[in-house]
Amino acid sequence: MNMMKRLFILITLFQWGLVSGAQTRVRDLFASAPDSIFPLLTMNNRLDMLDFRENNMTARVKNRMDDACELKELADDYLLLQVSAHSTAELRLLGDSLLCLINTYLGPTADSRVRFFDTAWKPAGIALPRPAIEDFWQPVPDSLAQEARFARQSLQALPLLKVSTQTGEPILTLSLQTAELAEKEKEVAQRYVQPLRFRWDGKAFQPVR
Repeated sequence: MNMMKRLFILITLFQWGLVSGAQTRVRDLFASAPDSIFPLLTMNNRLDMLDFRENNMTARVKNRMDDACELKELADDYLLLQVSAHSTAELRLLGDSLLCLINTYLGPTADSRVRFFDTAWKPAGIALPRPAIEDFWQPVPDSLAQEARFARQSLQALPLLKVSTQTGEPILTLSLQTAELAEKEKEVAQRYVQPLRFRWDGKAFQPVR
């Protein structure tokens, strides 16, 4: 993307923000984000990826650490970014004014950090519900009760949680990670630990039954 085209895009984003009071597409919010939100990516990196994606090219650049970074998915309300070999970022517009940023780190088990902003990238003062470990468990037969108890104790000690979303309904999915459990405990957990889903209703997150 040449310099004049980038300057035009930035001026357009600025003027749109003044007129509308808010940018309403994830694409534009990603382009205008402060550097502190995506510290491994320069603004030029982000504009390049958007340009590549919109021209049906692989949207891959080198980040500040010289690692490959790729814009994997892009919709009006959602994008998925492979930030590095060991981390991803999901950006989701919930309704018209709430922006959700999910950073997931693979170490090797996934663990997510979730933050909420308004469309001016100011912290929104909203927190994601933090369910108890028990909330993820389905009923376990008596024959597996001991393994399930040990699994719960291990998960209480190191509760790693992957959070994900996608375009469409404003839903966040919380998945309790079980890969670090001992083998017998893991077998039970993988059968009886189920993800939890929460829908944003415009004011709060409500559990999806």
